[in-house]
Amino acid sequence: MIATLSGFLLAAVGVGALALWQSEPQAATAGRGDDWRPPCVQRLGAAYRDLDVAVSGAAEAPTTPRHTVLFGVDRSPSNNEVADAQLGAVVSFAKSLPLDVEAGVLLISDRSDRSSTPDMPLESATAIPRAEAPALPCAPDCAPRSLFEQHCYERLEEALERRASDQGEAAAERERVLKDERAARIDAWAEAARAYTPKPGTSLLAFFAKVADLPPVLRAPSRTTVVVLSDLEEARTGDRKKIDAFYKKYLAHGERCPEVAAIPQGLVGLDVVLLQTHTDGIDADGWGQRWEALLGCAGAHVRRQRYSPAVDLGDYLAPSLALAAAPAGAS
Repeated sequence: MIATLSGFLLAAVGVGALALWQSEPQAATAGRGDDWRPPCVQRLGAAYRDLDVAVSGAAEAPTTPRHTVLFGVDRSPSNNEVADAQLGAVVSFAKSLPLDVEAGVLLISDRSDRSSTPDMPLESATAIPRAEAPALPCAPDCAPRSLFEQHCYERLEEALERRASDQGEAAAERERVLKDERAARIDAWAEAARAYTPKPGTSLLAFFAKVADLPPVLRAPSRTTVVVLSDLEEARTGDRKKIDAFYKKYLAHGERCPEVAAIPQGLVGLDVVLLQTHTDGIDADGWGQRWEALLGCAGAHVRRQRYSPAVDLGDYLAPSLALAAAPAGAS
């Protein structure tokens, strides 16, 4: 009988000690509304008391420049048949881009280089923080010295997972709100842009001069993609003569780059996608080849494809989107 009572007494003492071990620190930390950790961590040392979820994305500077996608939409009368459809496709795609990609839309016309052209304000990149529960300081070979420590390790891991989940839900909601706000701004701009009716003529040379002066191109041309939706015909007489003169010298030099003033400056490393509209009365291949040569001599990486409304812009831009996800310097 005495032995039995002694056993019960020892068990009761053990349970009481466990309750006391876990509850004492709680009184010491009462009133701390931000204390989401189980009270028992106070017994485990500073490494456990200060352990928190790992947050990445917002507070830290990016290791590589953000990627930028700029669209150039030809609003000149020669591209009028598809201009509205192209603008609609560009607007939809720009709204679908991740928030960490900068986006902009420029209008190509006879006055492409003018500040009065109603281009879309650049939508800057925004990083959304990502929370992840870290491993315990003792990982990967945690060896608790007692049932107390084992129980506390388990409670701390559960608390970290809950905290990471809560922060993840908050980040997802913030991302949704920011994407909705970005989409609303783009839609408002597009509504005004559809009413823009420039005079006849297209100046792509002026367009690329403007592109070269944009902050993302000046900052990191190799992290910038310029998507041009146009028939690519240079209609402004003076610029047309410059391109024709360049191309004649280019062919005469065995398709080697001549030293001429017509070659745009500031485009070295730029990713250029030419989505060419084929229109009656315009030599599509001739103008496409001229621009491939001219932009190539300017140091840009050029891809040219025939534009079709049946093809999603995401399919045309798949290589560029892969570039956006790659580290700087990756090929």
